[in-house]
Amino acid sequence: MKRILVSAQEASGDRLGAELFAAMAAERAGEPFEVRGLVGPLLAAAGAAPLPDSAPMNPVMGFVEVLKHLGELRRNTMAIRRAFDEEPDLLVVIDAPDFNLPLARAAKAKGIPVLGLVSPQLWAWRSGRARDIARAMDLLLCLFPFEPAFYAPYGLDARWIGHPAVDRVGPSSREPGVLAIFPGSRRAELRRLLGPFLAAAERLGAREVLLPLAASLSPADLGPLPAHVRLCTSAEALARADRALTKSGTSTLEIALAGIPMVVAHRVHPLTYWLGKRLVRGVKHLALPNILLRREAIREYVQHFTVDELVQSLKYAAPPPTAELRAILGAPGVAGRAAKAAWSLLDR
Repeated sequence: MKRILVSAQEASGDRLGAELFAAMAAERAGEPFEVRGLVGPLLAAAGAAPLPDSAPMNPVMGFVEVLKHLGELRRNTMAIRRAFDEEPDLLVVIDAPDFNLPLARAAKAKGIPVLGLVSPQLWAWRSGRARDIARAMDLLLCLFPFEPAFYAPYGLDARWIGHPAVDRVGPSSREPGVLAIFPGSRRAELRRLLGPFLAAAERLGAREVLLPLAASLSPADLGPLPAHVRLCTSAEALARADRALTKSGTSTLEIALAGIPMVVAHRVHPLTYWLGKRLVRGVKHLALPNILLRREAIREYVQHFTVDELVQSLKYAAPPPTAELRAILGAPGVAGRAAKAAWSLLDR
């Protein structure tokens, strides 16, 4: 039986991992495998076992935010490094490059094959790291069609599989007066965005506000909510919402593929923002649809915005260019292509 070690530190990585291993099981129903590692609730529900002594997944992002969780990150690093001694057949590192890249290097030094899912956004952040990533991994799966070219000079097997949002999003009925808000899957994001998002929904006069609850959070993290705000799944929000207010990230692509007019607003710790402005160069947009389209097709606010600005932008938000984005993001069947690639690495 193949033994796979996985490192998923973020809610998005937990979801990607669960989709990957489900597709791997479907690809070869008669060839069982076991998965252990740093897992969140979705991976655990899919049968992946958490490592002994590992800390529960606590998604964090940003320079300052990470400092508050160094103890948990070190604990998880030690837990997965101890698991290297069991000589797993494959290490799968999912997103979170600052955490996972040192693990990938250590695994490869021990002769453990490494699969990366997904490519870090080098086009926005430290493009010089392509060489380091190429040295640390045996196979890298990319979500965007332009990403494999970053690694071609270094000989890494980097493959474009498409973006999983194309499989996750179905048709939207767009019910008038229904607003979906996506304030994030991290507690720090909730502290900075949930209040303004709820205030904007109230001022907009939405008859119903849908709030998808990330698997990494609990209702207690949200605190008391107004009566017209209802917790739901992301799928329901995307199927019913007439408009959406969201933080940056994968949710922007999912909302755009559902054809829902949206506004993107994001806010981080002031020091994180100050450092980011000095380190991230050549990127004009934060919302993924705008980055992919190379224009501001969707109104976005970074760090500085008022509730009135959010309300006015929501009122006049136009439907996103869904067909154009689908053409960029690739065909359905993303998890299946990822599974084939993973099995090809295990078969070597």
